[in-house]
Amino acid sequence: MLYEQSDAHFQRGDLAQAELFAREALKEAESSLGEGSRATELSLARATFTLRLAGKLDEALALAARGVKVAAKLHGPDDPQSALALQNQAEVLFAQKKYGAAEQLHRRALAIFQKKYGEKNFQTATSLHNVGTMLLAQDKYVEAERFLKRALAVKEQVLKPGHRSISHTLNNLVIALEAQNKNAEAGKFRARAAEVDKQQAEPAKKPRPAVKPKAI
Repeated sequence: MLYEQSDAHFQRGDLAQAELFAREALKEAESSLGEGSRATELSLARATFTLRLAGKLDEALALAARGVKVAAKLHGPDDPQSALALQNQAEVLFAQKKYGAAEQLHRRALAIFQKKYGEKNFQTATSLHNVGTMLLAQDKYVEAERFLKRALAVKEQVLKPGHRSISHTLNNLVIALEAQNKNAEAGKFRARAAEVDKQQAEPAKKPRPAVKPKAI
């Protein structure tokens, strides 16, 4: 299957071939099953992903917008699949540094996940983290801190200790706190992030770079 071949090439680090097969998978799905099919929905998401990584952001954004429409038609606008499509579009906007627009899409996704799954769910935690990260990118540190702390609380309940996603939220929280000169509290979260990193099963540890906002 072309879609699976795209993923296989991506896993091997061959982005050019991953993009090529993603485009072919989308063409095949559109021609054989039509715009409103599940195969087209998945192929749009894959093509958006590969194009975003390739830096072809305008094309990626157009495909992401199509993906949102297809997901809403297939599943309904308040379905978690539609929320995932919104997140996909938001990631492209983030790459374009359109942080406010990305924030709004992540907030819409968050509302969907909260309604469907409640607060104590990984998808909800992911959306909380994403909203916090968009706020962080806009220098809205107080509000970013609030969302990131909510995300952290949920992640620590639903994930195993040492999960990389917990570290991402901790690191972003450090940035939000340091920007507010809450250095003592930031130091505590930095220490917790270091402890999480130690728990990650990696064959070799690399020096940690300067802390930057991270997505999930």
